Amino acid sequence: MNINEVIERNQAVGLLAWQCMLRASGLMSLGAISSARKAMDTYLMCLRHGAEYAEQARLTDPPEKLVVVYVDTLSDFVEKSWQDFRNNLQILLLTQDEILIWVARIDRTLDERGGKQ
Repeated sequence: MNINEVIERNQAVGLLAWQCMLRASGLMSLGAISSARKAMDTYLMCLRHGAEYAEQARLTDPPEKLVVVYVDTLSDFVEKSWQDFRNNLQILLLTQDEILIWVARIDRTLDERGGKQ
């Protein structure tokens, strides 16, 4: 293998590594932005439930009414959190798959270019 083939192989592997990192960082950024958006959605959901209760609340309301509203909000929060967890897990698994695909491409490129000896 001459020096030009070594340089060509290193360039090809370097470009593939850059593409891998850009794809993975893009997916991870998507996950981070999604998490921030979901946190804001959850906060707004809690505010909305609180505002709805405040509109209808009276000083003479029994404590059970507050508990019902609280449980209602909590059940919505749990359902939304579970969906958010599943979505984040899917993004992480997609990122892992993407990285594995790119690592396989890099390995193939190293094998192909290294086999020309």
